[in-house]
Amino acid sequence: MRRINISKKEWIRGSLLVAAGLIVGALVFSPSGSSRQYTHVHNSNRQDRDSVQAEGPSETVYTCSMHPQVRQNEPGDCPICGMELIPAEKTKQGSEPAELRMTQAAIKLADIQTTEVIKTHPEKEIRLTGKVEVDERRIYTQASHFPGRIEKLYVEFKGEQIEKGEVIASIYSPELIAAQEELLEASKTSHNNPELLAAARKKLKQWKLDSGQIAAIEERGKVTEHMKIRSDISGVVHKQMVNEGDYIRKGTSLYHIARVDEVWVTFDAYQEDVPMIDDGDRIRFTVSSMPGQTFTSTVTFIDPIMNEKSRVARVRAEAPNTNGHLKPGMFAEGILVSNNAGRGMELVVPKSAVMWTGKRSVVYVRQPDRERPVFRMREVVLGPSLEKTYIIEEGLRPGEKVVTHGTFAVDAAAQLAGKPSMMNPVDKETTGGHQHEGPTMKSSSPEGEKQAESPEKTDVTEWPASEAAEYKKLIEAYLKLKNRLVNDQKEAAQAGNLLEALQAVDMKAFSASAHHKWMKGSETIEKQSRLIREAPKLEEQRRHFIDLSNAMISLVRSFRTPENTLYVQFCPMADDNQGAFWLSSEDQVRNPYYGDMMLTCGEVKEEISSMEEVQRK
Repeated sequence: MRRINISKKEWIRGSLLVAAGLIVGALVFSPSGSSRQYTHVHNSNRQDRDSVQAEGPSETVYTCSMHPQVRQNEPGDCPICGMELIPAEKTKQGSEPAELRMTQAAIKLADIQTTEVIKTHPEKEIRLTGKVEVDERRIYTQASHFPGRIEKLYVEFKGEQIEKGEVIASIYSPELIAAQEELLEASKTSHNNPELLAAARKKLKQWKLDSGQIAAIEERGKVTEHMKIRSDISGVVHKQMVNEGDYIRKGTSLYHIARVDEVWVTFDAYQEDVPMIDDGDRIRFTVSSMPGQTFTSTVTFIDPIMNEKSRVARVRAEAPNTNGHLKPGMFAEGILVSNNAGRGMELVVPKSAVMWTGKRSVVYVRQPDRERPVFRMREVVLGPSLEKTYIIEEGLRPGEKVVTHGTFAVDAAAQLAGKPSMMNPVDKETTGGHQHEGPTMKSSSPEGEKQAESPEKTDVTEWPASEAAEYKKLIEAYLKLKNRLVNDQKEAAQAGNLLEALQAVDMKAFSASAHHKWMKGSETIEKQSRLIREAPKLEEQRRHFIDLSNAMISLVRSFRTPENTLYVQFCPMADDNQGAFWLSSEDQVRNPYYGDMMLTCGEVKEEISSMEEVQRK
């Protein structure tokens, strides 16, 4: 056996370590020694420790402030981002229940950045698309000055250039032949009856024959059977009105001739941009046929009537076209810088700072004079949308700092901590004066009632098993109605099917708690279904479909779906840019509020699983 030599110095060191271990063990496992020794130094720490011992073993759940889905019962690092996990309960503590505290590590990891709210004179760069058009005031109608039959057209297609005095048609006219014969007879007796010759010449001049043509007839002494018609102006053929062989009367339109030395450039302006455009505003535009060349003009007309289908108004500018490079029909892209975005100096914030759900717009404000980063959600009232910023009507003050990068990370941390967030109801104090009582959505129906609960928070209740088949028919009837609106089809019969499915459900089958939810939702569904069935126009049916969808979303949130997953989808432009929801059986967006005009406008906001899937989880 090998002998181990231990020096005296090593023996002393080992003895000291053993003694220290015994002392620490006594302090830790002694029922009273530890707390008594710390009484005079850290009394508050003793109270905290006593309370923990009284509660028993800690059941703290650790999570990541950036990835709230990560939850475990012991400390460590986030498996997604590697950030140190923190106790979930810790985020719920603090003197201000609406404030969210974040660590410097979380701030750095999420790259959270803030921007100071300032007042400025807002300008909006409005981008417009349009095309070059003929100036309608410069279109001339070339008419026939005498009746007859068109023997030949010398101009046969649209766009052909015509010069003033150029022959454009040849006409056989019996009336004109008779007038020429009268002229020749009158010229034979002109010495005895000069008044008769003057009258014959005047008659031909009324048919737009000039003095040279009349003199040629007299000199030739013969009647011209096919009379030439000459253009009254120079221009481009805009439209041909007749064909060879047509019989025409005096004054019949032959051609529309347009002068294109000046042209219109007509742009389409969306309804939110129209109030910012005034007559006289300068607009710069380009055409694809001349890359790199920019034209400058001014707005001369704004159409007072909005196009009902595209929701745009025509904005017209005029441009010189002396060299003819601007061809009518060319596609144009314009930029107009508007100074009418606000009412003077306005508060503005970057668009990245604003989170909105269609009904509410919120920002996260960093609280001043705090050692650690502290954020608080604030609801704001948005003004006009500029290119990269929003005007703030209410909710912020100059000098405050709002989160402009990493906003969703802050909101995720707020949801995890149970703080007010984008998807959670907010009290009056948090919103700075904008109170929202309960999770309701304002109806857009003429009655203006609050009929449907918001699809934000609803407790899940079990649907009666005896009524499962009727529930499935109800959902199917709604989805079929939605699909008809997607296809731009006015449908009263499908709304009637929805009513029948609703009335087939036996309300007596519901339990006490479920009965209240069913009655609350079914009243709105019945009312809106009747309004849709009776509405004479597709637009009215779509307006009532908003409240119907809100009620259906609340229904499936309360009782879940009968079988498959349903998707809550949202279009921010529906309901006059207030936004509107609907249910779909597929995650692909098909917009029932605009149909083919904006078929894919919207996004999936949430998936609602069936009750079976919920129970399996």
